[in-house]
Amino acid sequence: MRSRERRAVPPRQRSNAGALIFVLFVIVVGVVLAGQGQAGVGDLVIGVVQDRDTLLRNGAIRSVVSARVGPQTDLAADARGEMRDFEVKKGETASEVGRRLESESLVRDRLAFLLPLYDDGHEDDIQAGMHRVSPAMTPREIGAVLIQKAPEDQATLRTIEGWRLTQVAAEVSKVFPKITKEAFLQAAVVGRRADPALAGLDPATPLEGFLFPDTYFFKKDASAETIIVTMLATFETRAGPGLRQAASQRKSTVYDLVKLASIVEREARDRKESPTIAGVYANRLRLGMKLDADPTIQYAVGEWRELTLQDLEIGSPYNTYKVAGLPPTPICSPGLAALQAAQQPAQHDFLYFVAKGDATGDHLFARTLEEQEANRLKVGNK
Repeated sequence: MRSRERRAVPPRQRSNAGALIFVLFVIVVGVVLAGQGQAGVGDLVIGVVQDRDTLLRNGAIRSVVSARVGPQTDLAADARGEMRDFEVKKGETASEVGRRLESESLVRDRLAFLLPLYDDGHEDDIQAGMHRVSPAMTPREIGAVLIQKAPEDQATLRTIEGWRLTQVAAEVSKVFPKITKEAFLQAAVVGRRADPALAGLDPATPLEGFLFPDTYFFKKDASAETIIVTMLATFETRAGPGLRQAASQRKSTVYDLVKLASIVEREARDRKESPTIAGVYANRLRLGMKLDADPTIQYAVGEWRELTLQDLEIGSPYNTYKVAGLPPTPICSPGLAALQAAQQPAQHDFLYFVAKGDATGDHLFARTLEEQEANRLKVGNK
């Protein structure tokens, strides 16, 4: 079953006048002596906060820091990262935990981990003990996991947006050793389930794409069926009605929308780009163009890794460089942002995109092949 929501508590007073005066003094002196502009002010604040992150208790300071590292709070350090154990030692501060997360490459920047905690007043709520986290999780998501503690008689299962069904099965097996990966995969099929999102699917169809990625709390002796039913119910609650409405309006099917969402999930590291990327693929589908989606080939080869030229020649219905249309099944578990993007893709005339290759995870979009090639040269992707 899902955990109960935490009871709302009155917001704490977060005044830190002395710290603010100190930082303002540093800023003023720095600007006057160095003649720097707004960028210089931001650098000065970041530098001071790196050494004294408790300054983030002040809203003005958080605003300055957010302008610099805000986007990184929702950007994973490594989309291919595996789950691992991370122990928070008793008495460790959020600052100390953030430093270790950064040193172990679980987050790119510890301030991106600390900022959401301070925003929500949870910097003192990190729970000691063993947690399961991954560099494929965003700093905000890692923070949310570390402030949660399952009751003694329950186990925590965390699955991540963009995982394929085999990865979900592997994590279930680690959290619940009595459930083998093979047994979970055998149970994770449509079968005789009456879930509305699965209507019309063959009973042998795997539940790829329908086990909603989230944090779940189960009894330690939970069965594979209990876990699957709970994850399917979460999918229905969070996305089912919207998908059915969109499928009806667009004369599509829920299954095809989930397929599209799963590709968008693997492509959009920055979730703000999800609707734009969904729009590119929607345009290609409408024109009868091949999707040319790398993630579908990665799914076919069984690894989320950089592709080779040889991989692009693989004979598979998931090779969208050779086979037109959507792949036969979803390729991963899409999160809510990708599912919403598939329901309502952005309206534009882009047909191509290429990753910038920087820390933002963003892309450059193009309307023509010529623009796409120019963008490739611009980002050094030849």
